[in-house]
Amino acid sequence: MSDAITISSGGAVAVDTDALDAAAAVLERTAERLRTAAGHLTAADDRIRRIAFPVLDLLGRAGHAAERVAASADRADELGASLRLASATYALVDARVARDLAALAGDTTGLERAQRDIDAIEGQWPDAAALANDAAAHASFGGEAIEQLLVGGIVGAPFGLTLLPALAAALAGIRALGIGTVDRGRTVRPGGRAATLVPLPTSQAVTAPRTLGEAAARIPADGAARVRVEQYALSTGGRAFAVYISGTRAGRSEVWDLGAGIDALSGQGSDALATVEAALARAGAAPGDELYVWGHSLGGMLGAQLEQSSRYDVAVVGTFGAPTAVAVGAQTLSVQVRHSDDPVAAMATGHETRVGAPGSFVVERTVDPAVGVHDLGLPAHHLDTYVETARTVDTSGDPRVAALHERLAALDDAELIHAVEYGAERERLVAGPRQPPVDPGAPPREAPRGRVIPSAWGAG
Repeated sequence: MSDAITISSGGAVAVDTDALDAAAAVLERTAERLRTAAGHLTAADDRIRRIAFPVLDLLGRAGHAAERVAASADRADELGASLRLASATYALVDARVARDLAALAGDTTGLERAQRDIDAIEGQWPDAAALANDAAAHASFGGEAIEQLLVGGIVGAPFGLTLLPALAAALAGIRALGIGTVDRGRTVRPGGRAATLVPLPTSQAVTAPRTLGEAAARIPADGAARVRVEQYALSTGGRAFAVYISGTRAGRSEVWDLGAGIDALSGQGSDALATVEAALARAGAAPGDELYVWGHSLGGMLGAQLEQSSRYDVAVVGTFGAPTAVAVGAQTLSVQVRHSDDPVAAMATGHETRVGAPGSFVVERTVDPAVGVHDLGLPAHHLDTYVETARTVDTSGDPRVAALHERLAALDDAELIHAVEYGAERERLVAGPRQPPVDPGAPPREAPRGRVIPSAWGAG
């Protein structure tokens, strides 16, 4: 696992096709070595069979092992080929974009050069051309097609090696359409209804988070909690709130499901977003209150949508592994933490220039440079891994991180009034338009007595 991080002031996120090709080469060499090992095992099996009766219980064992090793070699070759295809698809989309830009600018030389690149890639990689064409054609119909790509490529990965080709198509389409980049001024289209909020017992923090790592560790990850809200009384006489929003969860009636992510990608409100807004209102937040927003994956998208609504005075938006890069307002400090080997974060194609208030920054880290079957579990997307990255950022000494710490220090003298975590039950949806289920000015209800559900601090 790598601890090396890169901190920048933002800008477009590019896919390093050379790195993809290098990883493919490693897999191809691994396949060769596995086939050599399979050959040795087959030879050993032949020798054992000549001995026959004295070691009858060993008959076939080496042969079976040789078959398994050979199958692993085939699997490595398939992964390597998928990486090569992904690299070619990215390069093709980039060349097509370069061609279109050159045509718009009247750059004849650039147009001819881009077209030569396109012809070369399509000639060598016809499947890359088909993937790019298909992704763009299907994605233009909206979120449903993207969801199919994501379900087939990501969720289905543990059950078959379909991750890389489908993911390459999905990301190529997203990059071409700019879905992963949300510019300033785009509003969230109304939609979604708040689910029933279920208050949960939670540990009370003594103070507001002082670092990026402390904030990341408070995001709900396991258990029933989906959103956590903290209220502070400021020494100046005002008040502030912090909201921590969970990432995608699985389940038949889950509010934080993949559908909520598709809605967020397409700029649509969702049941999950309405539930976050209801949780803030339930905890006492009102329009115009100061708000600190922290979210993982889907939670990062929902947090950015909160800022887009202009309902609150958002001081900080911190996202971890979010599939979108949102241009927040000039008064909001933006902190985006991404892992380069996290395919979900790779959807956030990024902006050409810095977004947010001065001092905003983007963190990038490669969690595990080695490519292997373990990557099918998306370890680089787990919240606990992002918490580790955030803690490394805190000790980096970068002046932009110091500026974040300074912004958080505004809450050093604040008194924590309450911290509450909420679950969400879709079965009991609140009827009507997107309205909070209770009076916004009402204080949070007492937590139910009985078994205590631990706080999600530090969980992944």
